[in-house]
Amino acid sequence: MSDLPVRIYSPEPALKRPGQFFQDMFSDIRASGELSMALARRDFSAKYRQSLLGYVWAFLPALGTTFTFLFLRSGGVFQTGGDGQMAYPVYVFIGTVLWQVFTDAVNGPLRMVTSSRAMLVKINFPREALIMAGMFMTLLNFLIRLLLIVPGLIFFASRGMYEFDVHSLYLFPLGVMAIILVGYSIGLILTPIGLLYRDIQMAMSMIMTFWMFLTPVVLTIPERVNIQALVMRWNPVSSVLDTARAWLLGLEPMLMEQFIWMVPFAAVLLCIGWVMFRIALPHVIARLGM
Repeated sequence: MSDLPVRIYSPEPALKRPGQFFQDMFSDIRASGELSMALARRDFSAKYRQSLLGYVWAFLPALGTTFTFLFLRSGGVFQTGGDGQMAYPVYVFIGTVLWQVFTDAVNGPLRMVTSSRAMLVKINFPREALIMAGMFMTLLNFLIRLLLIVPGLIFFASRGMYEFDVHSLYLFPLGVMAIILVGYSIGLILTPIGLLYRDIQMAMSMIMTFWMFLTPVVLTIPERVNIQALVMRWNPVSSVLDTARAWLLGLEPMLMEQFIWMVPFAAVLLCIGWVMFRIALPHVIARLGM
């Protein structure tokens, strides 16, 4: 039987020996595959197990938001068309589903680490398994929502609001991964703080609601140049969400320039968040175990 790995904790700064630090990071993530899948299956099953509607809850937030804004628009509460390329019902439906993907990605790391708090304090295991499990959970939820997107587009096509165009459909998964990348990088940076202070989790629901109205999800970017238009256009989520939606529908992305620089920026941010997570987690665990 092979010897179990020995992990030594030292009071010296983690980045004092950067070569060893990064070697350990990649070694742990290679060793995390099986455990991360098991954790993702556990949380995915637990999320829907004790509900009457089960997996239907994966669809309801997007459907509820879509119907709410279609109702408000039909009553004249606000006026907006599509973005000039698509009918408003298609615009808000796809935008809302993709926004749920972003929300899952932002909340994924903290939710997974919080649900494994007892394990963190009592068991020594590669912490990267929690990062990967949260990513798997986000992807699983998106795959469920695909079951909503397909019949939704068929319905809109039958009403003359959408025409099938598959010339950019192969790029749609890339757009979804960009949304997850942006969301997960933000969520990972917030995770160590969120473990210590519940204020982060409570504030996130308010922030995400406000953030949605600053993103072209249910409202379009104003044509007139003003502060609202600038915020929506340079919002980090706007470019990835708008581009993914355009690729799905076979349209020309409006914010392609922002998308091109946002993806590598989010990748760098994810790496920074990973380093911060690894440095901060031992100190957070020490406080949680007190």
